[in-house]
Amino acid sequence: MFVRIAPHVKVYVTDADVEFIRAHTLESFRSDQLSQDDAVRVRRLADKAIFVRKKFDTHIQYALNRVIRIIYEHKHTIKTNRTTDRLAR
Repeated sequence: MFVRIAPHVKVYVTDADVEFIRAHTLESFRSDQLSQDDAVRVRRLADKAIFVRKKFDTHIQYALNRVIRIIYEHKHTIKTNRTTDRLAR
């Protein structure tokens, strides 16, 4: 899937990343509250500007970037049965 972080700017995320994003949409969290695998995942997503981070002396606080939109890959519509002749309309 893709996540739009700005107009005309999309980044790719996996399905596991989308589940992680959905699990942490409502409130911020700290890096010491996560497992080692989730800490690596949130660091990578913060590099992609999906999460924003605030560095403190002892830990890092993460929150979801509220500007992003998840774009599903199979949402493209195909226009069929349309004539190109203007008089046929």
